Amino acid sequence: MSVGNANASMRDFAAAADVRLGHLQHYYPTRADLIRAVLERALQRSLERVSAATKFVDEADTEVTLTESETARLFQTLLAEHDDPSCVRMFMEIWGIAVSDKATAAVVRDFYTQYVGHITDLVSCVRPELDRPRCSAVAAAVVSLLEGAAVVHSSIGIEGSADSRSEIVRSAVALVHGS
Repeated sequence: MSVGNANASMRDFAAAADVRLGHLQHYYPTRADLIRAVLERALQRSLERVSAATKFVDEADTEVTLTESETARLFQTLLAEHDDPSCVRMFMEIWGIAVSDKATAAVVRDFYTQYVGHITDLVSCVRPELDRPRCSAVAAAVVSLLEGAAVVHSSIGIEGSADSRSEIVRSAVALVHGS
């Protein structure tokens, strides 16, 4: 789409998807509804990759523990999602829309609340001695680190290296494991 997602109308999205506007609006009445669906799918796909990369499948199972190497594999998986320039661009566009659109901002907040919640569950399994607010704070720091990496290592930032990726993973693991 040449106008970029931030300036795109529902008509532009319908044309890009090669569907009639009425069909698109039947399922997604507003741009915020469409963005919610995109983010829900992105979160679900991410959680599926995380589950495949680790033994951490059931967040309600408090017996689950992850070694530092398993946690590193999880964060490598999450960072690998940022290797797709179109995915990073999509998130940047959504963040841009959210700056001026309250409905989209609410959708983005909900997405990150869920994302941080899943990482909070991971932290609480790895470090059961921490109370929930502290686990949530650690999780928010990890998500910030990973999301920042997406921006800095994107086409508008600097070229990421294997060394910087390793350092990001090492830092995220240290946050989760308290080491």
